[in-house]
Amino acid sequence: MNSSSSHTIVVGSGLAGLTTTLQLISQNHKVTLIEKTAKLGGNSIKASSGINGVPTIYQKNEDSVEAFKQDTLKSGKGLCNTGLVNELTSRSRDAIEWLTQDLKIDLSSVTQLGGHSFARTHKGAGKLPPGFAIVSALIKRIEEIQANNPEILTILMNSRLVKILSGDGKVNGVQYQDESSTDLRTEFGDGIVLATGGFSADTQNLESSLLKQYRPDLLKFPSSNGEQTTGDGQKVALRDIDAHLIQMDQIQVHPTGFIKLDNVGSQWKFLCGELMRGIGGILLSPNGKRFVNELTTRDIVTDAVIQNCQIKQENELGLPVGTYVSVLVVSGDDYSKAANHIDFYASQGLLQKGGVGDLLKLLQKINSENVKQTTANLKQTLDEYGNVVRTKDDHLGRTVFGSAISSEFYFGLTTPVLHFAMGGIEVDSSAHVINSQGQVIPNLYAVGEVSAGVHGANRLGGSSLLECVVFGKIVSQDILNK
Repeated sequence: MNSSSSHTIVVGSGLAGLTTTLQLISQNHKVTLIEKTAKLGGNSIKASSGINGVPTIYQKNEDSVEAFKQDTLKSGKGLCNTGLVNELTSRSRDAIEWLTQDLKIDLSSVTQLGGHSFARTHKGAGKLPPGFAIVSALIKRIEEIQANNPEILTILMNSRLVKILSGDGKVNGVQYQDESSTDLRTEFGDGIVLATGGFSADTQNLESSLLKQYRPDLLKFPSSNGEQTTGDGQKVALRDIDAHLIQMDQIQVHPTGFIKLDNVGSQWKFLCGELMRGIGGILLSPNGKRFVNELTTRDIVTDAVIQNCQIKQENELGLPVGTYVSVLVVSGDDYSKAANHIDFYASQGLLQKGGVGDLLKLLQKINSENVKQTTANLKQTLDEYGNVVRTKDDHLGRTVFGSAISSEFYFGLTTPVLHFAMGGIEVDSSAHVINSQGQVIPNLYAVGEVSAGVHGANRLGGSSLLECVVFGKIVSQDILNK
């Protein structure tokens, strides 16, 4: 493609779509960006733990690309596409450098998350959550370029992908529907980039629900995703160009979505970032006991919550019987490590500050009177954890700790939430879409959560934003090289 005359259609404006768009228009390549909702940012704008990168100037450890690769493969349980993992891990430092040096985003604070052998998840030291900070910076840069060159970018908001058009063996456009009209509109382009996200909120229309088709057992869980996350890209690509969908049953249930006490039954939960456990937070069952290494991989933590934290009786809080509730506890001495996160969660009524007596009152509201809860029992649990922190000897296997639980601490209720689809459209290492015959579909790409293969059976925290940047840059470069 000659970049001065060619035209790419990007569908979806999360970090994957924004990265691709920015890289293309920066090189004077015309883009039409189609977004289903009324604002840019997708689910990426919600990301709260950070973005992985190895090795970077902000890390103070012996981390390596190989260690990151092995952690990713181990977490993926044999289902990862190693070619995609190689791209993700080997380009991670470049992603951090692009965001911090070119876009001037602060990612100077580094945290260790579950399943990682080193601290490698980057976020800013300021008040903005990392997803919001990164997405906002990209949108600002895109708007600056568009202001200087209005012809280079067309943004179509409130526009839903309906069909992928093709002819002569390659894709050549899309049909979309603007919410203000029932008419279908057509946009032609030399290439199409699907960045439409996952399907872990695909519960509204059960007749077409990918969740119901592949994992009906998960329909009972609430979601941390925006309501727009309904697998549009996967459905349309399968129907129109025979895209190969793989590993569709691999859905990540994140162990900790916050329960808002004034709306305990809500289907939509605000995610309690893994960062809260990374800085030292622990999880307690409704009986006030630790039950898991809080920094193992998300799938194992979730399984432990399901095994140990089921609500078995009616309760004062109105938590539905049969659901799963754990209690996050963060030492007051660890507050400074994530002050902005904690302040935000507290402002939303998701975390509260108090002592053993306050936590005991909450636990008593969860449990019926026949479950004996005493201050002494709860204090013993917290004291035992303090001893674990001092001796670094944890029978549950945790090896990285924050502080012992202080006399005043932060606590809130959490529950497992549908969070991320590891499965999706099969792609090669350049993110070209592959059809059911194993053939590359020319000029069609899938980037971010709509694609599959890099995370296998379980995504590591901090690798979602990274995937968007790494493969968004790969795709844009592939397009510009044509």
